[in-house]
Amino acid sequence: MWQKLTIESKSSIEEYTKNRFEICDLSFSNLLLWSIGENTEYEIENDVLTVRSVYMGDVYYYMPIPKNDTPKNIEKMKEKIREILKENVAIHYFTEYWYEKLKDDFNLQEKRDYEDYIYSYESLSTLKGRHYAKKKNRVSNFKKSYQFSYESISKDNINEVVAFQKKWYEIHSESSEEILKNENEGILNLLKNYEKLDLKGGFLKVNNQVIAYSLGEALTDKMILVHTEKALIDYIGSYQAINMIYLQKEWQGYELVNREDDFGDEGLREAKMSYKPLYLQKKYSIEKNI
Repeated sequence: MWQKLTIESKSSIEEYTKNRFEICDLSFSNLLLWSIGENTEYEIENDVLTVRSVYMGDVYYYMPIPKNDTPKNIEKMKEKIREILKENVAIHYFTEYWYEKLKDDFNLQEKRDYEDYIYSYESLSTLKGRHYAKKKNRVSNFKKSYQFSYESISKDNINEVVAFQKKWYEIHSESSEEILKNENEGILNLLKNYEKLDLKGGFLKVNNQVIAYSLGEALTDKMILVHTEKALIDYIGSYQAINMIYLQKEWQGYELVNREDDFGDEGLREAKMSYKPLYLQKKYSIEKNI
């Protein structure tokens, strides 16, 4: 039976996803973020989790996830994929591991636009080396130019972050992009449920006003995922500063940072490549027939 994905779905979903994947799409917080704008639903049947959403009027499915990868459960997964494909819809976010297991049975295509950018924690948190010289200078100039403070998000200050996110969206909402509207609704939902999720967030203040924040979670014991990062560009270097300081303050001891995909946006791709990823986490899709 299909159910609407809400905060109450967390334990059911994470029974299938927790600590199993190094891609952004299958973390519960990410699913919840996009669930309002994309009418996300899920079904658990025959030890296989299936998630589906609607984007720009098109239904699409996430990779069906078996409870484990025993031969029996992999067959159940394949059955579910065949069932979905009868609807002539796309199935996205197959990882490389599952590509290898499924490539002989299905036409899986690599999707560059969906690949996650994976960085060295040490590189992003220190900005050492000539590749990062310009970014480190921006952080240094930010620190010299502004009397700032950093705070970890808690129940005592989260309303300040909520107010900032609403302000940030107002500034950018004139673009009228559906994805920006969906993201804003989703971020506010994450902040509303912050204490029920496995999130860590932090923000920068100048003159007692929030000017940047970041929100993330641990995907595995080595990798963290940054869900969102917002800043006011009037404060020069604010994006570079929150990127670096947030990692230093919240995520010491981790090795890798997943900063999600670029969704095919050339400006975003250029920005993400400028931070010199260690590698791109490949993802595959089965596309619907045109």
